[in-house]
Amino acid sequence: MDIQKHIHKVWPFLHSIPEPAFQEVKTAAFLANRLRELGYEVEENVGDTTAVVGILDSGKPGPTAAVRSDMDCLLFKQSDGSNKAIHACGHDAHMTTVLGVAELLKEQGLPCGKVKILFQPAEEIGKGALVLLDAGVLDDVDYAFGFHVMPSDMAKAGQIIPQINWTACTLIEGEIRGLAAHGSQPHLGINAIDVGAAIVAGINALHTNPLLGGSVKTTRFLGGSGSLNAICDKVTIGFDLRSTSNPEMLVLREKVRNLVESTAKVYGAEADCHIVGTCPAAEADPSLFKLTQECIVKELGTQGLLPSTSITVGEDFNFFKQERPHLKTASLGIGVDMVCGLHDPEMHMNIDALEGAIKVLTDLTIRVLAEKP
Repeated sequence: MDIQKHIHKVWPFLHSIPEPAFQEVKTAAFLANRLRELGYEVEENVGDTTAVVGILDSGKPGPTAAVRSDMDCLLFKQSDGSNKAIHACGHDAHMTTVLGVAELLKEQGLPCGKVKILFQPAEEIGKGALVLLDAGVLDDVDYAFGFHVMPSDMAKAGQIIPQINWTACTLIEGEIRGLAAHGSQPHLGINAIDVGAAIVAGINALHTNPLLGGSVKTTRFLGGSGSLNAICDKVTIGFDLRSTSNPEMLVLREKVRNLVESTAKVYGAEADCHIVGTCPAAEADPSLFKLTQECIVKELGTQGLLPSTSITVGEDFNFFKQERPHLKTASLGIGVDMVCGLHDPEMHMNIDALEGAIKVLTDLTIRVLAEKP
């Protein structure tokens, strides 16, 4: 396999057809067709979505390893109010890498067991991994490998982080319902803005164990769109919660809910909140760490191996381990000399660096299949 030829053929095409969450129709069709050409058994529309699963079976008893890529892009608001779809999070690079792994595995052959190639939709909204789980795709999997291209300040081309310790994140939206009144008679109303301000102050006073990196930030506060002499009766409020600990995240969620509802009650208002999206923290399997390091050194040399890294960003790949505790997982960080950074519409990278990721993930997959799960 000419890996660079593969990269420069596949990436430009995938980059040119960005599609948002659960709308990756052209993308999924291309990936499914390519897997069939390689000789994989292919299942499309997994979970009644755009998800694609390719299976390569050695015909010999053994473990099952899964290599996963996300597919969706981001939407950016334009000056005319329209949305522009852009692959600004590197999912085009992820798909290119996993297709390369699929081709190398087919060429080299599996020692035993089987491989599942997972093309997952809707990572950006934190729902795609759950689709694969609900469809039972991970039920027979022993090893699951994920990865992400990284900003250049974390990894440069030719370097790979053996384990990214992703942070748990939860997005919460709430509504505060007061009572409208004329500004000249504030005693006859319940100002939802006053209630919201008290809630924000309470949120800022929440303290967590600093070693666990927990935090809650108010990220939305909308209300009072009518006359300036009217008491506001409704406010929409939003929060971003982060923690390196999944148990602490559950505590934080409950604290926020209780604070919002109880503070509103004190003022005579009503309030409730609900989770908009969530991703668990990484729970990598320590037994894979040394093996992943060895694979990186083999393909990129000692200069290509970086330490494991913690990051305050969420990744829904972590649902796999949380929902299927038997899984052994690894989540690698791939250096590609990324400029402008993730989620920037001007983000770009050195796609030649994907060759190292393809080789490392292929080697890692073959090596775990040669072992008993």
